[in-house]
Amino acid sequence: MKAIVFDFDGVLADTYKFSKGITKDVGHEITHEEFKAHHDGNVYEKPVISFTEKSANEFFKKYLKKIEKVKPFFSIKEIEKLSKRSPLYIISSNDEEPIQKFLDHNKMNYFKEILGLKKHKSKVKKFEYLFQTYKLKSEDCIFITDTLGDILEGNKVNVRTIAVDFGFHEKERLEKGNPFKIISSFEELEKELDKL
Repeated sequence: MKAIVFDFDGVLADTYKFSKGITKDVGHEITHEEFKAHHDGNVYEKPVISFTEKSANEFFKKYLKKIEKVKPFFSIKEIEKLSKRSPLYIISSNDEEPIQKFLDHNKMNYFKEILGLKKHKSKVKKFEYLFQTYKLKSEDCIFITDTLGDILEGNKVNVRTIAVDFGFHEKERLEKGNPFKIISSFEELEKELDKL
């Protein structure tokens, strides 16, 4: 394994309630099902929530201001341990700035590069950039994510996904994308990485 690629929201950071709350604060009353459905595909290509430019900007400001209060799913030691196994990357639909702020606050700067919204809206394009820039092939990478939409984008570039069931989507929803494996803990993640 030459690259371990993480999604951010719902994988590294416990942002489900946090993000849903901000979505409500900026004027979008949505159910849990609507919020989950928003992440069934690429959130920019097929959004369920109709953010306006104004509400999207307000969301980003509130998110950036409070991201440090969000708890990480993994400890510093766990992330450090993974970084000794393979280079770590982040591919996210989120903006790079709050991700970096979260990593700085939690002393988790073990990631070689963060590929967020500024890089591209498509995770497929971000993976293509990763392959080209770091001379990687799809089989060199594993993508750790928490949504059906991410699994489907990983499938488009033939990258195996390990889905976590403690993020935005539950096991039944994740199974629809046919991920390589669905896990519930760091220990399970290590076991699966050992098999690759």
